[in-house]
Amino acid sequence: PASGAVVRRPGEDVTLVTYGPLVPTALDVAAAAQDDGVSVEVVDLRVISPVDIDTVVTSVRKTGRLVIAHEAPTSFGVGGEIAARVGEKCFYDLEAPVIRVGGFHTPYPASRSEHHYLPDVDRILDGIDRALEY
Repeated sequence: PASGAVVRRPGEDVTLVTYGPLVPTALDVAAAAQDDGVSVEVVDLRVISPVDIDTVVTSVRKTGRLVIAHEAPTSFGVGGEIAARVGEKCFYDLEAPVIRVGGFHTPYPASRSEHHYLPDVDRILDGIDRALEY
């Protein structure tokens, strides 16, 4: 049974939290970032209710940075909830603001256009770069 988050790839520089279909994309992001000397810890939530915030907090306390990637729009979703909880529990551990990478603030597109809407490797790498700028 899928209960609780798991670290799919350990890292030291930034925590990347995701779930569902974006997990393979997150692992591709971590591999691409490694080529640039950035160590990304990938946390797969596996379930979002209840969110295993303890695994996320442990990772963020290690890396000091958090990027959340999910398919939904960035506002009013799971990413915002995780960002708020991490802000409460890790305020003094964070070296940068929490960065969220999600779908655009538009209605979900037709299937033939969803590849433009969903976060991809480049958009998530951009989020990681923004987190590392601080």
